[in-house]
Amino acid sequence: MSMSERGSGTSVYSWKISAILSVASVIGAVVSFGDVSPIITGLMLLAAVGWAFTARDNRRELEKSEA
Repeated sequence: MSMSERGSGTSVYSWKISAILSVASVIGAVVSFGDVSPIITGLMLLAAVGWAFTARDNRRELEKSEA
């Protein structure tokens, strides 16, 4: 899998791994809600959004390279 010119540093990850990491971040935020600072929970949710965008972008790149 080669990285495009505009590829991110996470483009080497499979889109499936990125999707799993996104779900894991959401689960971690839900489980830790109330036990940690709201800032930490917010950062975990922000990481989930980032991994979701990475999964989307990597899946699009894969589909584009297969076409």
